[in-house]
Amino acid sequence: MDGYAMYEVARDRIAQQQRDAGQAREARAQRAAVRAARRAKKGAREAIATPVIPDFAHEMFDVARDAVPGPRQEAGRGRHAGTSH
Repeated sequence: MDGYAMYEVARDRIAQQQRDAGQAREARAQRAAVRAARRAKKGAREAIATPVIPDFAHEMFDVARDAVPGPRQEAGRGRHAGTSH
């Protein structure tokens, strides 16, 4: 193969790789923009949901009592110690 023809083929290949890299870069930027918009939209939805503030102190304590579970009552294991649990 002629040296000049090999040069032309290599130059065309490099130009195509650069075009492909540019397209990939643009696609990544578009995907990043879509993700950022999705996150902003999700954040806006979450900002609307605020916790309910009780009007009276006894309501606040009732909610707190329901929110934290107490210790579990587990069934005994009989003669087995169950220390490896």
